[in-house]
Amino acid sequence: MKESTMAEWAALRRSSSAAGPFDAWLAPRSELTWRPAPEPVTGPVAKLGGQPVWLDEPFWPVSATSGEPMTFAGQFPLPGPDVRLAYLFLTQDEECLAETFEFEGGENALLIQPGGRIPGFVTGIPRATGPSLWRRGAKWTDRVPVELLLDVREPDAAARVRFDREIAGQDAVRTGVHREEDDDAEADCRSYVGGRPLFWQPWTTVVDSAWRFFFQLDGAEGADGDDFALNFGGGTGYAFLSEDGREGRFFWDCV
Repeated sequence: MKESTMAEWAALRRSSSAAGPFDAWLAPRSELTWRPAPEPVTGPVAKLGGQPVWLDEPFWPVSATSGEPMTFAGQFPLPGPDVRLAYLFLTQDEECLAETFEFEGGENALLIQPGGRIPGFVTGIPRATGPSLWRRGAKWTDRVPVELLLDVREPDAAARVRFDREIAGQDAVRTGVHREEDDDAEADCRSYVGGRPLFWQPWTTVVDSAWRFFFQLDGAEGADGDDFALNFGGGTGYAFLSEDGREGRFFWDCV
């Protein structure tokens, strides 16, 4: 598999016709895959886990509820010619009580560097390293650190057809049009960058029109072959950017 490069992400094209968060703002839509990093990643490339590669002064978000440092989930290159990154953090408490699914609840943060704005609901500390993504070990309570390089690839033709059918079904739901469920239309991959977001509950998802869809990432329990643990209730997390690319938002959705 080819190396993960900034060029693949920088090549994402912005659409001037996107009017809201359900539109395709970035193209082409590309599937996200991951593989273990052979050594600690120190460059500004797409990855999950490890430690952030800061492009500006470090700022580690803390939980709005507990005040404890959030977990660094990964970094994602922003589209465009300049080297910029979006850093994703989420609270990971033992009881899974933190409302990380909230768009602006203070239990997740998508930070932009350089030249980004820290959202008003996010608080943090000037710290360069901290808790990072993990998977489960021999025991359920074991936390084994992981660092995974993110690659992007073009979906195959059959996958594109299934995705387009499912998106059409969600559009119908939002407009109140009844459609028969089609099990064959279910998309195989829900982790991707660009294109349109594919939600689990399109009838209840509300995102302000100021935001533009960036990427989505499936959650996992970190066991039974899962490469990492991200509690999205069995669903998927969604990342959005402001039109000027200086601020981010994140939430997750599940069945």
